[in-house]
Amino acid sequence: MSPKSEFINVKMQKDFNEECITEHNRLRALHGCPKLTLDENLARGAQEHAKYLAQIQRLEHTSGDYGENLVFVGGTSGVKLSGAEATKKWYKEIKDYRYENDVQLECGHFTQVIWKETTCAGFGRASNKDGTKVYAVGRYYPPGNFEGQCIENVPKPLNA
Repeated sequence: MSPKSEFINVKMQKDFNEECITEHNRLRALHGCPKLTLDENLARGAQEHAKYLAQIQRLEHTSGDYGENLVFVGGTSGVKLSGAEATKKWYKEIKDYRYENDVQLECGHFTQVIWKETTCAGFGRASNKDGTKVYAVGRYYPPGNFEGQCIENVPKPLNA
């Protein structure tokens, strides 16, 4: 990779992370949750994992001391996925969430986006070789989705 294309890649990843953090914080504010900050180490790991997912062309979680959200979009060549779009895909699980219940695995992406005790995050994005699939990874610390802690960490929207 040439120095110029490496610079463009780094800039695109920085922009993607900023888009993700901005959209996460906008959505978290709707629930009265504190803002997230960008963590470079989480972002680096998320980027490496996104590249791996683009190579194997499937979603596969890792294990670590962080929470993790994954998403992919597919289509014809040149598929795009912005940070705001990835975040909204995770958040849309809100429609199935029941605030009076504890852990709901089918809503785990939404709850991790909102999880009140999470303070920082990092994101990565990569395309497969022919550009027909884009994979995005979000990593969060401290992680969310702990049994017995959902009610206090996933508040209803303030206007609900």
